[in-house]
Amino acid sequence: MSESRSSVACPLLQEFEPLTDLLARVPCRIQKGLLMCDVMWTCVDVTDHWIVIGTDVGVVYVYSRPRETVLHQLTSQVTTLPVFIV
Repeated sequence: MSESRSSVACPLLQEFEPLTDLLARVPCRIQKGLLMCDVMWTCVDVTDHWIVIGTDVGVVYVYSRPRETVLHQLTSQVTTLPVFIV
């Protein structure tokens, strides 16, 4: 019975396109004052045309799938608050 569960793939979680450009443009670390801190993704929203990533440093990255580039890097007015909903 466990074999039938493990062989069923969830098509909603599969990505058949390399997202190296997106991963290269979203930094792993960011400088806040004199300190370097890690950037953590707090939320992700995906459609056929867009991937939107919210971070814990108050920045939202908007990636265009057709153009294969990050179109916008949106910064909140209060950068000390993480983005939880995109």
